[in-house]
Amino acid sequence: MKRSLKVYIATACSAVILIAFVLATFFDYQISEAIARLSAGKYISDSKFGKFFEVVGESPMYLVGCFAAACLTRGCFLIKNKYLKITLACVCLILGVFASTLMLQRATEYVYEQKGILDRFEELKTLITAGFAVLSIGLMALTCYFTFQIPEKHMKGLVVFSVAVILMIALSQGLVQGVKVIVGRQRFRAIKVLEYHGLNHLIDYTKWFEINGKRVVSEEMLALGIATDGYKSFPSGHTCSWSMVFALTVIPDFLAIDEKKRVKIKGILLVATTLSVMLLGYTRILVGAHYLTDVMFAAVWTYFTVIISKHICKKLIKIK
Repeated sequence: MKRSLKVYIATACSAVILIAFVLATFFDYQISEAIARLSAGKYISDSKFGKFFEVVGESPMYLVGCFAAACLTRGCFLIKNKYLKITLACVCLILGVFASTLMLQRATEYVYEQKGILDRFEELKTLITAGFAVLSIGLMALTCYFTFQIPEKHMKGLVVFSVAVILMIALSQGLVQGVKVIVGRQRFRAIKVLEYHGLNHLIDYTKWFEINGKRVVSEEMLALGIATDGYKSFPSGHTCSWSMVFALTVIPDFLAIDEKKRVKIKGILLVATTLSVMLLGYTRILVGAHYLTDVMFAAVWTYFTVIISKHICKKLIKIK
């Protein structure tokens, strides 16, 4: 694809996204009113479709992290110093097991929350985590096995990609989780619970750019069934985590493959990952957890961190 055409497509897509974001800024609440499926007075949606993606929505970040840890583990075997090789390989393996354990733990926590027995999860958390840690050792071993089947010619690039993944996660999650606390935007489903009980439900509703600071859910709101995360709407953490699938779109840039084939693979991956992110974002609005600007900001920011991390790592470690 010619460079001029790439620039044209990128500019057009950026313009569409910007226009959509500006419109969403003014019509966030109305969009959520039209899409969200919430039963009267309930904080958790009854949508099985939405609840499924709530459970698995954070998984891509952990899965990409596990793959990166496995690639780095194999990369450690290229180190000549025996003790350094073993030490770094163990560190990488531990990080991979930790990521897998956290993924399973978080998914289970959402299941318990949806069933309204989150207190029970807290009681069993240590036991559950220990069980998942054992399972994760097996999953990491399997991931490493498949990683060691990758041809040697691709490994240098994949090791660099793995370093880029660490940077992607740090940049994307660092901003998103930090902004959540600063902005303190109230979730749509929290507002609907207050409305059901005849309270002044719009008193805390704000647009995405209005900074309220960290808000604490009151005892009265907790008694109504609103969770402690009621003021953590912007940006969407689930969308940020799921958007790590965009990391797949840059893998071909780190592999020793033909340029024409690389462009074709990247195009297919970009379309597939974009559609999946749009689906996840829709489900976050569906369950009333986020507004459209919440998911758009998280998705665009994560994509940006993927691209910038790729360029930084390729430049520093000299991958053509």
